[in-house]
Amino acid sequence: MMQLPPGCRVSYQIWIDVDRLTDDMSEWFTLIGGTVSIRGYGHNIRGKETVYKSVQYGQAKPSYHRQDGTGHVKINFNGNDVATASMFLIKFSTHIVAHNMKQELELVK
Repeated sequence: MMQLPPGCRVSYQIWIDVDRLTDDMSEWFTLIGGTVSIRGYGHNIRGKETVYKSVQYGQAKPSYHRQDGTGHVKINFNGNDVATASMFLIKFSTHIVAHNMKQELELVK
């Protein structure tokens, strides 16, 4: 993975949509110093009880389950945590639905 040059950062909030929040993702967030919290309990389409978890890293907003019926989870990263977000994309690429990562970088002076 290519490292960012010193003084570079992403100037926008990064979001990544995943098909579901797996236990491996929760463990990974705990391992890198993020937080995992339980947001509530509910039932899926088949009536099975599910636990809704939320993950958060650094200064970013906590993740949340989309209410559009897809069951996807939106995970947020701060622009300064672009390396962590990139690693998440690489590690869990099979679960990624969409993201807003771009190629442009901004030089901070």
